[in-house]
Amino acid sequence: MKWVTFVTLYCCCLFSIQSQTCNSYYIQMEDSVKLAADVFLPTSYEQGELPVLIQFERYWRSSITKKNEEPTLHGLSKYFSDNGYIIVIVDTRGSGASFGTRLSEYSPQEVNDAEQVLDWVVDQPWSNGNIGSYGTSYTGTTAELLCATKHPSLKAVIPGWSDFDIYRSPVRPYGMLASKFIKKWGTYVKLLDRNRSLILKSSVHPVDEDSLKAAIKEHKGNLNVYRSTKKGEFRNSDMGVYDYEECSVVHWKEEIEASKVPMLVLASWMDAGTAEGTIQRLEHFSNPQKVILMATSHGGWSNASPFSVENIAKYPNLLKQYQNNLQLEFFDHHVKGIDNGVDEWPLMRYFNMGQEVYKESDSWPIPGTETTNFYFLEEGRLGSEKPNTETGTDQYKVDFGVYTSKMNRWTTQMGEPVLNLNHRNEMDDRMLTYTSQPVTDDVQITGTPVVTIQISSTHEDGAVFVYLEDVDENGNSTYITEGGLRLIHRKIAEQTDESFNLHSFNEEDASPMTPGKTELITFKLWPTSVLIKKGHSIRIAIAGADKSTFDRIPKTGTPTYTIQRNASSSSFISLPIIVSD
Repeated sequence: MKWVTFVTLYCCCLFSIQSQTCNSYYIQMEDSVKLAADVFLPTSYEQGELPVLIQFERYWRSSITKKNEEPTLHGLSKYFSDNGYIIVIVDTRGSGASFGTRLSEYSPQEVNDAEQVLDWVVDQPWSNGNIGSYGTSYTGTTAELLCATKHPSLKAVIPGWSDFDIYRSPVRPYGMLASKFIKKWGTYVKLLDRNRSLILKSSVHPVDEDSLKAAIKEHKGNLNVYRSTKKGEFRNSDMGVYDYEECSVVHWKEEIEASKVPMLVLASWMDAGTAEGTIQRLEHFSNPQKVILMATSHGGWSNASPFSVENIAKYPNLLKQYQNNLQLEFFDHHVKGIDNGVDEWPLMRYFNMGQEVYKESDSWPIPGTETTNFYFLEEGRLGSEKPNTETGTDQYKVDFGVYTSKMNRWTTQMGEPVLNLNHRNEMDDRMLTYTSQPVTDDVQITGTPVVTIQISSTHEDGAVFVYLEDVDENGNSTYITEGGLRLIHRKIAEQTDESFNLHSFNEEDASPMTPGKTELITFKLWPTSVLIKKGHSIRIAIAGADKSTFDRIPKTGTPTYTIQRNASSSSFISLPIIVSD
């Protein structure tokens, strides 16, 4: 399988260059469960105390092969070590060579474990008591969750491409299971937890052989990821012991804010919902923050802007070494106390697709942003003037064969590039589309689009997907962003200053559609930043399925949707347009 090949190669290269001294330990938790940890001392280290950077790893803290039986550092971790940091990497409970059983991912138990590990680190003779944490994906999320411990030794964290609200992204976006990704990820971590070295072509590095066998045996009780998330249909559904909320960063808002730990947040407009989580953190968390929003694949490994990438992966639009340099400067400032100008960085640097450049801002939303509605009109037109006719509808029979791309914002969570989003016409022809006249001046869209649709269905359940696209002078359409909603979740939750989402996705708020009855649905698309060039058009494409990513909704039957587009019942998309800089 392609994804297994990728992650195997990734694991093999992750620890490919040996230059540090590594010592492996078991750290005992208060409930007697032992966690495996590797401590990498810099090559120049002789004695004394140094700052520590720590990761809590889900995909093995280190691996060994027949050709390489010693754990080593690679990439960013090696870069940090070469610049005077001790690196500590810990297998989370129930994974790698650690003992215990996993009751969920990102569990409150992991947060409790992390606090005890920090206590252990600061007591070591090589630690100066100043700690930072960093990571990508799972380790990026555990870095932020470390703030919830409010441990005084924690000075800074760098959550990269991390999960902020696991129900919303990546497990059940739009209230639907992202089954293609979840199945693959669940199978992968099960192989890791069982140390299936023949399939993975590597093995977790043991602290000692006898203990490893005993630890792996305890992993057999780990929660089945796919089974639990498929059963956990609603946001307040239990996934064994915990629900989605308890396993999300948003659950720990009060504790994370109380920590006052500074953050450098890395994310991508094109990687699942990482950009939305980044913006919600900016809007709702008071911690000092610096943000870099790219247009890359998960982890920043390749360019994901559909305006630059077709069917072959390219280097990222922010080169890895530059990403690494920024992270080192951030830790040098906050962990080592070096005055290197980090405080003068702009609040955010963000990639502007279409223009293909980075921009900067010291506030969010971007100054000069105004919301403009574009209405669905007759003959597939999209315009800024509200419809003035009393009648007007369009019908769409759901085509369950349509998809976004086979390598999209969800599949990249397994490390794949984002490809084939620059020629959407074939799929657009199988959707319901509304297209504007060519714009007479450049149009800058930066922020979160929101769509409002007056819709009825022939079925009680269904899904709506909405794509925002750029159409060039030759009629070629290019993906910009997307959004969606399972129709049973259409109820708008009570909105306060502390609200993160428009919908609760809770079981008590879900209700079937009444066939033939028009209902108002409103939902957000993933945030984006794009320049619609003069002469290009804006397109909205509507579908009822995404075969490449999501389960079929409903399981049986083929709904027909009727969308209202008239003076009394209008449908439209609200775009955040920057009218002045």
